[in-house]
Amino acid sequence: MEKCKPLHPVFTQPPYEVMSETTGYVYLTQQIMFKRLLFAGLIFTTINSRADDGQKVPSKVQKVIVFLSGAQVTRTARVNVTPGTSTLVFSNIAQSIDAQSIQVHASGDFTILSVKTELNYFNDQSRSKNVEDLQAQQNTIRAKIALDNGLLTVNQQEQNMLLKNQLITGQNSNLDVLKLKQALDFQTERLTADTKKQLSINSEIAALNVELQKYDNQIADINKDNTVSSNILVTVSAKAATESEFSLNYVVNDASWFPTYDIRAKNVNSPISISYKANVTQQSGEDWKNIRLTLSTGNPTVSGSKPQLRPYYLNLNGYYTQADKSNEVVIRGYGTQYKAKANSGYLDEVVVARAPEVNQVENQTNVDFNIADPYTIPSDGKQYSVQINDIDLKASYQYAVAPKLSTNVFLTAKVTDWNKYNLLPGEANLFFEGTYIGKSSLNANSTADTLAISLGTDKNIVVTRTLQKQLTARQVIGSDKKDTRDWMIEIKNRKNQPINLLVEDQVPVSQNAAIDVESQQVSSGALDPSTGKISWVFAMKPLDDKKLELKYQVKYPKTQPIIIE
Repeated sequence: MEKCKPLHPVFTQPPYEVMSETTGYVYLTQQIMFKRLLFAGLIFTTINSRADDGQKVPSKVQKVIVFLSGAQVTRTARVNVTPGTSTLVFSNIAQSIDAQSIQVHASGDFTILSVKTELNYFNDQSRSKNVEDLQAQQNTIRAKIALDNGLLTVNQQEQNMLLKNQLITGQNSNLDVLKLKQALDFQTERLTADTKKQLSINSEIAALNVELQKYDNQIADINKDNTVSSNILVTVSAKAATESEFSLNYVVNDASWFPTYDIRAKNVNSPISISYKANVTQQSGEDWKNIRLTLSTGNPTVSGSKPQLRPYYLNLNGYYTQADKSNEVVIRGYGTQYKAKANSGYLDEVVVARAPEVNQVENQTNVDFNIADPYTIPSDGKQYSVQINDIDLKASYQYAVAPKLSTNVFLTAKVTDWNKYNLLPGEANLFFEGTYIGKSSLNANSTADTLAISLGTDKNIVVTRTLQKQLTARQVIGSDKKDTRDWMIEIKNRKNQPINLLVEDQVPVSQNAAIDVESQQVSSGALDPSTGKISWVFAMKPLDDKKLELKYQVKYPKTQPIIIE
């Protein structure tokens, strides 16, 4: 038999390659173990080889444009491009990037051959290493706690022994009084020392448990983070070494902003103040630190295709069919969706920071609000409040009530010249006369030149609407019935200042020739015959009251009963 020789220089112990003299076959001792070791070695080599592919390029987020849904991130990096074909690996990119949105800009004597992305799971290894380090420190703390618990046990045993000896010496009448006193003093001293030591150990255990909880929280934070990131691989070809500034643009999905407003009015003789704010949130997986922030009214998630009208078919059953709805534009809302986190956390802690200067740029299809100072928005899902604008607008104030629907009197402010501020629909916090009075909404989608802003209700103006039963009648004349309704609206101004009040009510409107409606009393109100709406506008002095009568009669066939309010 031939002399054994190692299969690989690394192996100085079996397995060995052995040649049989009779058959010529090769036998491998410990064959299964060797195959496993070889397979593991190949995997390790492959992973390290893949991790080392390309030139690692550190980059930094410089600018972010946050849309109503999504955000465009701009990263920059200084790169030394080597001669020949090479791959530049830009790592620690957000996992949720839109691969179709990636743009790479660079200048220099080289050619960009391709741009692609891949997921990077190596951060998991870093996370595991961090967790292991923290757990090792936890084990050290637990060992200290175990040692302290052991010392407590020893201390308790000593106390038990001292107390037991005290009982024995008390029963021994032959013991000398001096020696008894010395023994008692010794026991008292030792018991006092043991008690102090016990308190000190318990205090140390409590402190160690607090420290242990901090490590638990840190580990929980690491484990809940999404550590899988993306790499952007840029393949370049250069004839000579060169240095260039690279700029990467890409869109991430887990980011958004929505508008909110603080609307303030000192009194009904002052201008109205609107504080225009943006609530920005993101969970892209990458922190935006000291970046140039832009808030855009654009929304990349809305379809950019113009919808097409299709034939509108009517069927005999009164329903219709539309041939094609494939070009429907789906618009995702914003604002109220954050109430639930906000949602399930969306109304998380709102971090407020005031931007001192905002440059507003109106583009062809959207408006950009460029925040002047650098800004930081971590990837934590919290809402960060950014001040966009403070606006003072001249306003005319009017109280309004529709007592048929509600007897609450609402204060409204009517403002003009508001379109130039590019306001968006959103919720508003209302403040009047220095007091928070509730929430409202700002309808910035209005096409009117005058914007009406509701400032909530005023309980110092009392309104009632009562049916005057003694004046309500029903008559049957031939084949017809006549029903009469008489309503009394009473208003009391309990305020110490005059008010302007709009009162709205209505009479029925007939859509059938067999039904006739006659307005008999509207107290000089303005009646719109097409809608039946009646409007009264008047001024009221402090502590003044007023009555309005609304009376109408409805004639209809007695065989066709109708509901009349």
